[in-house]
Amino acid sequence: MRGEAPPPRAPAKHAHHSTRFNPKGAHVALYILRRVGITVLMVFLVVSAAFFLVALMPNDVTQTILGPDATPEARAQLRDEMGFNDPVLVRYVTFLGGLLTGDLGVSYLSQQSVTAQVLERLPVTLTLSMGGILLTTVLGIVLGILAASRGGWLDTIIRGAAGVMQAIPSFWLAVLLVLVFAVNLKLFPSSGWEPFAEDPAEFVRRITLPLISIGIAGTAAVARQARVAMIDVQGRDFMQTLRATGLPEWRIVWLHGLRNAAIPVLTVIGLQFVALFGSAVLIEQVFALPGVGKLVVDSVNLGDMPIVLGVVVALSVVILAMNLVIDILYGIINPKARLA
Repeated sequence: MRGEAPPPRAPAKHAHHSTRFNPKGAHVALYILRRVGITVLMVFLVVSAAFFLVALMPNDVTQTILGPDATPEARAQLRDEMGFNDPVLVRYVTFLGGLLTGDLGVSYLSQQSVTAQVLERLPVTLTLSMGGILLTTVLGIVLGILAASRGGWLDTIIRGAAGVMQAIPSFWLAVLLVLVFAVNLKLFPSSGWEPFAEDPAEFVRRITLPLISIGIAGTAAVARQARVAMIDVQGRDFMQTLRATGLPEWRIVWLHGLRNAAIPVLTVIGLQFVALFGSAVLIEQVFALPGVGKLVVDSVNLGDMPIVLGVVVALSVVILAMNLVIDILYGIINPKARLA
C-alpha cells in the first residue's frame, strides 16, 4: 500500500570497511616477525659458537702479561684471578649475561672495555663495507642492465671485464692501486684515515682506493647476475605489452624491468656484503686503516681473546642485520617468498 512506510534498508556493505581485516598487511607483518625471530636465533647460535671456539683454544696470555721471566706460581695465580680456571659453562653464562647489557668484557692486556674499543673501531669498517656494497650495487646493476639491454660489443666488453675483475684478489688489487696511484702518480694517499665530519675532501681521497679494492670483485658478481636476470625479464610478455603502449624504453627497462629482475640480484648483494667484511680485514691492513680488522689481527697475535670475541659478535650482528634487511626487501618484492 502507498501509505505504508518502506522497510528499513540493510546497512551498506562498506560501512565497516575501515575495520575490515587486511590479509596482505598481516602476511607482511608475520613474514617480518618470522625473519626477525630467525635472525635473533642465528645471532645467538653464532655468538655461542664463537665463545666456545675461543674458550677452548689453547691460549695462555699470562706470559704476555707478566713477561717471560714470570714464575709458574705467579702465572697460576693470574690465571685464577682472570677466571681461566672456572668451568667453561660458568664463563659462558657470565658472558651471555654481560652481552645482554652490552658488556663484552675487558681486554686482557689493556684492561679497557672491549665494547668501547670495538665501537671506536667499528665505524671505520662499517664505512668501508657500506661504501663498498653501495659501489657494488649501483655500478653492478648499471653495468648489468646496460649489457643486457644494449647487447653487441658493449655486452662483450662488460662480460669480459666482469670476468677479469672477479678473478683479481682484493688484496693484490689494493697493493697494485697503492703502487700506481699513491706511490708513482701521487694522486691519493697510500694509508691513513680521515673522518668525514672533520674533512670531507680528505675523507674522499683516503677512502677512494680502499673502496675500489674492496668493491671491484663484488661489482663483477652483481653485474653478471643483473645481466642474466634482465635478459630473462626482457623476454617476458609483460615487457612486450609495455612496449606496445608506447612507453619510453628507458622507463620500461629501468623501472618495470629492474623491479622484476631485482629478486635474484638481491640474493647476490647479500652474499657480497658478507664477503666484503672478510675482505675488509685485509684491506685495512694494506691501507693501515684503524678498523676492527686491524684490531682483531693485533689481538690474535697478542692472545687478547676478549677483543677477538667482541669483534666476532659485532660483525655477526651487523652481517645478520643486513641479511635481515635483504630478506625483508625480498619478501616485499616477491610475495611468494612470504609463503615459504
